[in-house]
Parts: sequence; structure tokens; C-alpha cells
Amino acid sequence: MASFIFIYHAGPDPVPADRVAENRAAWQKWNAELHEDYGIRTAGGKVVTANSTRDADGGIRGASMVEFDSMEAAVETAKGSPNLAFGGSVEVLEEHARTR
Repeated sequence: MASFIFIYHAGPDPVPADRVAENRAAWQKWNAELHEDYGIRTAGGKVVTANSTRDADGGIRGASMVEFDSMEAAVETAKGSPNLAFGGSVEVLEEHARTR
């Protein structure tokens, strides 16, 4: 199996107040399906470059470390991410194994 990182990007609008409970339940179900307790949630932060430091824009809302047999399987699973329902996206990155 290969290791993948799912990076969750927020959509353009916040989750509507009347759908917060639904969204929370969807994330709990999602985390259970990925066999993780909660995933990695992010809030705030900094972007550091060689010349500056600035506030992060909040577009990255979290991440998961997951294992799948292939990129195709990881992508197919990512299509079920709860943030997609609110205009978000999931970046699927495969861990690159080191060679010596």
C-alpha cells in the first residue's frame, strides 16, 4: 500500500449556520471511513518565504494521512469528502519513498 496525504481546501463560502450539524456529522462519518480519529484540523497560521512572513489565508482547513493501493483509489475516495458539498476541494498527494 502507498501512503497519501489529503489536503482539504475550504470553499469560497462558510458552511451555512443551518447546515453546521450536518457538516459535523459528515466529517465524523468521513473520519471513521478513513480509520482516523479526527484528521488534522488547521486554523490560522503563517506562510514563510525566503523574504517574508505573512498570515495564511485560511484556505487549507486540514489534512489526513491515508493508505490506498493506488492513486486512483485515493482519488475515488477523496470524491466523498464532506467539504466538496460546500465548494471545497481535496488535494491528493502520494508520499514519495526515499531511495538511497
